[in-house]
Amino acid sequence: MIAGLCATLAACGGGGDDCPPAADPPVETLPGVSDCFTVKPGLRYTISDPDKTYVAKSVFYTQEKFDGAVHPVQLQYFDVEGTSRASAQYFSVDADGVRFWGDYDYTPEGVQATKSVYTGFLVPNTLAPQQTMTFKYTDNNYFTNGGFLAEAEQETWTFEGHETLTMAGRTFPNACRFKILDDTLPSFGTTVMWVAPGYGPIQYQFFNVDGTDRGVRNLATVTEP
Repeated sequence: MIAGLCATLAACGGGGDDCPPAADPPVETLPGVSDCFTVKPGLRYTISDPDKTYVAKSVFYTQEKFDGAVHPVQLQYFDVEGTSRASAQYFSVDADGVRFWGDYDYTPEGVQATKSVYTGFLVPNTLAPQQTMTFKYTDNNYFTNGGFLAEAEQETWTFEGHETLTMAGRTFPNACRFKILDDTLPSFGTTVMWVAPGYGPIQYQFFNVDGTDRGVRNLATVTEP
C-alpha cells in the first residue's frame, strides 16, 4: 500500500498540480413524496398504541378494486391477527404525486358502515422539504341506508424534512415527516406523520391546539412480504 502511494505521488510529480482533482463524493438523493408512500404489497405490521388513542391493532397492504379500478390499499384491523377489518384506505402513487381515492369504514362486527370517495385529493411530488401546501377536495360519503353527503375538505400539509427512526428492531432511514392540519376541524389540533419508503406511514404523533402532546402511535412488529 505504501509503495503504491509513493508510485502515485511520483507519477503526479511528487505531490504537485499534475494530478486531477479528487472527485466529489456522490450527493445523496433524499426520498420525495411518492418515494415515501410507495409500499411493499404484502407488508403487514402491528400497531403500538400506548396512549389507547386508536381502535385498530394491525395493518396489511395489498391491492383491491375500489370505485371501478384496482388500487393499493391500506387495510386496518380491529385485531392483531388481521381478521376483522376496521377500515380500508385506497391510494395510488402516480407520476404527479400520491392520490387518495377514498375509504371504507367497518363496524366491529365486520359490517361496512360507510364508503367515502374523494374527489381531487392529490399530494403532489412538488411538495418539497420545508414547504407548506393546502389541499382542497370533496369527501363524498355514501351510507348503507342509502344516504349521501358531500363535504368540502381542506388540509394543510407541511413537509418538515427527513428523519431516521428506529422501532420494531429495525431502522427506517430518511422517513418523510409531514405536519398535517385539518382546516375544517381546527379544534382537532395537528398530526405529525412519518412515512418511510417501502413501509408507508410508520408513526403518528398528535398535538392539541395548545401544543400539548395527545399521544403517539407507531408500528410495533413487522412481517415482510
